[in-house]
Amino acid sequence: MFIVWGKKPVYRRLGYVAHFCPICRGPKPFEIRRVGSAGHLYYVSFGSGELVGYERTCQECGTALQAEPADHAAIAQRLAPLPELIRATFPQLEQVFAARLALEEQVRFNPAALSADDRQALIRGPFLLMSAKVDQRFARTHMDIGIGLAIAGAIALTLFGPGLVHLIAPSTDGGNLALSCLAVGLAAIVWQAVASRPRFVRRAVLPVLARALRPLKPTQHELEAIVAELGQLKHKMAKRIDVAELQAQLGPRAGA
Repeated sequence: MFIVWGKKPVYRRLGYVAHFCPICRGPKPFEIRRVGSAGHLYYVSFGSGELVGYERTCQECGTALQAEPADHAAIAQRLAPLPELIRATFPQLEQVFAARLALEEQVRFNPAALSADDRQALIRGPFLLMSAKVDQRFARTHMDIGIGLAIAGAIALTLFGPGLVHLIAPSTDGGNLALSCLAVGLAAIVWQAVASRPRFVRRAVLPVLARALRPLKPTQHELEAIVAELGQLKHKMAKRIDVAELQAQLGPRAGA
């Protein structure tokens, strides 16, 4: 029997703040959390762990970003309407993000007025943001539901598989059968671990990119150019992004 142990992130909610969301492309309410690193046994940890940093999660799109509590005048203990949250937690938001908010106004009402450099930067931004998240995710082993089910299945197969088969075929060699069940269970875990990375990109990266890029209606050429640029810069995400699949998520409003 194998033991699953190591370090895992531990989150503690601090409250709510207003901030600019680069995915929603405007000011939004965020939940802010303390991020710690604590030891775990079978993914069960105790305590808040050593401080790693802070994270803010947009309450509209669900995207998590790095945060710094000191950037805010206060942290609200309850989620309030956005104007109230801005006044209480980030009263200088419009001044701090004035240039970006002006660009977003152009995206909404007069996208043709965007300069080529501004358009490229606005398309590149979400890719760089999600690339950092992909690097962070791939830097450590992460258990999703597929891996969890594979581990549970492997344990059940190892514990009960030999007995069930022996009931059906009493002449079967119990020792070899136990080893076979263990091998099958381990193979299932490895298979799910390998599949977890493309599954993460498909479920957690492409929908976020599509949401952020949809107002810009990027063309296939623009998307391919950004992915190629990421590849030249050795970003891991470049090998995981399927431009055709991203365009499918962008929908009919995307450029041809």
